[in-house]
Amino acid sequence: PLTTARRRSRPSPMADPPILTVSDLSLTFGGAPLFDRVSANILPGERLCLVGRNGSGKSTLLKLLAGRVAADSGSRFQRPGTSIAYMEQDPDMAGFPDVLSFVTAGLDPSEAYKAEIALEGVELDPRLSPDQASGGERRRAALARLMAEDADLMLIDEPTNHLDIQMIGWLEEELE
Repeated sequence: PLTTARRRSRPSPMADPPILTVSDLSLTFGGAPLFDRVSANILPGERLCLVGRNGSGKSTLLKLLAGRVAADSGSRFQRPGTSIAYMEQDPDMAGFPDVLSFVTAGLDPSEAYKAEIALEGVELDPRLSPDQASGGERRRAALARLMAEDADLMLIDEPTNHLDIQMIGWLEEELE
């Protein structure tokens, strides 16, 4: 079973509408249900954590929340005008000549400066080739991409994999 933990990061004088609402989501793989009637609201300023055993469906649920996987049944509603960014466990950097190209992919050219700021934060050379990047460097590039998107909701799968203590501290400060 999956477990979630919630924490409001800031008090809200008025109830903000949810960024994302899912209702009665069900998903089956190979005959066995992975999820059955999952419902949730994610509000602005909330921090959530999914905890579960390997293979319990945490990554699949995040992909569902991000809109990258369709449920067998149920509904997903994203508040109009909001953006959701998703960082997968194993970022695919294939086809990018350097880390900067990977981080700026999908950004408006006028916002390329955000990628440079994020790369500086994760201490990565923008010219680094993805083929030469270590697991930690690939993870930091994915974090830079996520931060450059400046989304209303960030869904991060295994956020601290391949990160050292210093980079985990940086991530905690940035997310705060």
